[in-house]
Amino acid sequence: MLALAAEGSFARAAERSHLSQSAFSRSIQTLEKELDLVLFERTPKAVLLTSAGRVVARHAQNLLSETRAFMRDVDLLKGGEYGEISFGLSSFPSGILLPSLLTQFMETHPKISVRTYVAGADQLLRQLQAEQIDFFVADVRGLRQQADFTTRWLDKEDAGFFVRPDHPLCAGPTTTVSALLQYHLALPSIPTMLEERAWNKLGLKAKEYVKLICDDVTILKGITQNSNACLFSTNFVLREELECGQLRALHVEDLPAMNVHFGIVRMRARSIALVSNLLEQMIVDRMMSL
Repeated sequence: MLALAAEGSFARAAERSHLSQSAFSRSIQTLEKELDLVLFERTPKAVLLTSAGRVVARHAQNLLSETRAFMRDVDLLKGGEYGEISFGLSSFPSGILLPSLLTQFMETHPKISVRTYVAGADQLLRQLQAEQIDFFVADVRGLRQQADFTTRWLDKEDAGFFVRPDHPLCAGPTTTVSALLQYHLALPSIPTMLEERAWNKLGLKAKEYVKLICDDVTILKGITQNSNACLFSTNFVLREELECGQLRALHVEDLPAMNVHFGIVRMRARSIALVSNLLEQMIVDRMMSL
């Protein structure tokens, strides 16, 4: 049923399910007969869920998610602590937590496979909803709140703009927003709502400044060290570069205090596997120790 809902075509859904189209069609007909409900509307262009079908599909998706979480817990409870976890981080959390977090996790749980994704909060939320990841860590203040996910908030981190030591903006002790906007602003992906909210405070619009957007912190650091780009980041992400004098903080006199507020985001109705809980708690402990 979920395959047909996703594909909108009996042929594609049958192929995805590794069944013949006739066998797949019979399985849908049997399900509709058992439930005494019409789950799909057959139109010339596509096969669509009915209102009853959407309700059944939502419950089916939850059951599938819980089954997967259960099987991962069974693997752990067998005594060998085998399992797999996939999670995502936005740019700043990845700079703070990786690779030290993964190193610690692999040492303490050597038989658990880990897959990580680094992307913007919008993309990570889509991956979470598609069950490609178990949870993600990001600043989600700019995401539209939805009933299907929940956020465990962590501590806020001070943020600002950073440049190479011989940047033209470092000629004086302070600079201004208007001077800052003469240069590329190096940024990770930021939810549109959060970006607009930040710049509205200054009476600015997105078209009034030039951006360089990348979710790889290492690339952003390298570009900032070798160009006149101004990097928006947190002190902790750049701690090594600041200590070595490779980058320095800009003091922008008319720029309000800025921060990022990370949270651990999960699907509300999805069961939490033991292996996922282990890594989440490790992230909480690491962020509290900063």
